Amino acid sequence: MQPHGVVMEGVVRDYLDMVVAAARDVVAGKLAATWAVGSLATGELDLRCSDLDVIAVSARPLDAGERTSLAHRLSHSRLECPAHGLDFILYAESELRSLRRTPCYEFSISTGPDWQDDVGAGGLYAGGILDLELARTRGVTLAGVTPGQVIAPVPMSWIREEAVNSVRWHKTRIHDSFHDPFGTNAVLNACRASRLLRTGELVSKSEGARWRLSQQPEEVVVAALQARGQCGRERLDYAMVLGFVDKVLAEVAKDTI
Repeated sequence: MQPHGVVMEGVVRDYLDMVVAAARDVVAGKLAATWAVGSLATGELDLRCSDLDVIAVSARPLDAGERTSLAHRLSHSRLECPAHGLDFILYAESELRSLRRTPCYEFSISTGPDWQDDVGAGGLYAGGILDLELARTRGVTLAGVTPGQVIAPVPMSWIREEAVNSVRWHKTRIHDSFHDPFGTNAVLNACRASRLLRTGELVSKSEGARWRLSQQPEEVVVAALQARGQCGRERLDYAMVLGFVDKVLAEVAKDTI
């Protein structure tokens, strides 16, 4: 497996092959597609600190036994992830072909060497619209059909609304030990939302930060981008991060970006 246009190190390629094989085995021949998204798809993968983000699609919903089996097969304790972690989510194909404002997923797992498995047994995914739009436009096909063949076009009004909601959510997670221990995610996510709301383009967080800096120099954005690139382990100043996030939210409210 070597998706066109994407260079993957051997260990990553081998690992994703095993992820695809596990999903295919569990879903019993009904796996419609598997896509790599996130930093691998945007060319920013760093095994020291990046997650491997994978979206899978089943031709039918999963039952409880399949969810349990998939969690067991994909757990880092059984299948060691060569990156910072694995973020895997599976949708039923019918859900993606006829999108709702808040999509419903079938199964998810976040697993890696530095945290316990976090397994989701299905339900509404409030942040799913942004992930699915990025998958539709930039996802890398690992197996099956391409994202554009399955994921319905997402209304721009949904994307814009979700981007603002995401900034608000990240504001409540600054220095959270799991979601944003160093404060960089809140800054970079706000940059991504800033670019989206100004240009209509949904890009990666790092691309959003570089665009923001091209518009105006901001110390906290420089620090967040450098920390991301160097896998820094020093916290950004809380007040500085909070101030920047509030600034972006104020720009949104005034419709000046």
